[in-house]
Amino acid sequence: MTFVAALLAWLVSLSVTARRLPGMDSMHSVLAFLIRRLGGGTLALLLIVLLPAVLVWLLLWWLQLWWVSALVGFIVLVLAFGPGDQSDRLKAYRALQEEGDDEAAYQLAVSSLGLQEGLYERGASQMDQAVKQGIAYQLFQNFFVSLFWYVAFGAPGVVMSCLLSQVQPIFRGELGGTLALQLSHAVNWIPVRLLTLSLALVGNFAQGFAIWVRRLREFEYVDRALLASAVRSSLPGEPHEQKPEDLLLLVKRAQVLWLVVLAMFTIFA
Repeated sequence: MTFVAALLAWLVSLSVTARRLPGMDSMHSVLAFLIRRLGGGTLALLLIVLLPAVLVWLLLWWLQLWWVSALVGFIVLVLAFGPGDQSDRLKAYRALQEEGDDEAAYQLAVSSLGLQEGLYERGASQMDQAVKQGIAYQLFQNFFVSLFWYVAFGAPGVVMSCLLSQVQPIFRGELGGTLALQLSHAVNWIPVRLLTLSLALVGNFAQGFAIWVRRLREFEYVDRALLASAVRSSLPGEPHEQKPEDLLLLVKRAQVLWLVVLAMFTIFA
């Protein structure tokens, strides 16, 4: 049922828009409030990240019903994958650029396309490259990390990884910020290396595989930088010519590859 739950959750996420999945923005505010109330230390981090995962595990262990496990897994995966309307958001982003409203395009990219604020000079070409990397990391966190930990530990693994990705930016500057960063790095270490290999397989294999081999054993190489280099090497053409739309197609192929591998694993295991 692991594959069935993952496949159904992915198909549902493709049909869900941000407007049809309410509550995600308010979740960030609730987590920030809890972190402040708990002091922002190590204990606060462990309580927020681990306690919900433990409670989900206890619930599934107590019930011990396969359909409950599949249903809970499906629900948490749908929430983790989030809306799959990146192509629609890209069209809106392009429309704003064509209208000459770069400020509105920038704000849209920051709010919904994973663009990091203040890291580049604003301009059509530079913004496109930043949006490309933002979408790649956004989909990496939402889909690939969640799917990996679902296969490894079921619904509790998804809850743990999603909460950690949500609270890690909030913990910057707090007492537990260093531990949050280290845990995030550890949780993402295997998925990002599997994803870079997947991008090489469905994209420019010669360059992408070379990057994967070079970075495989470098534990300290951060996930965002590794993913950025993999995207540049796996897409065709020069980096400045690559478009966010090309990246979106590449990542969709990688998602299909992961689901196919999971299906084969389920069949032959």
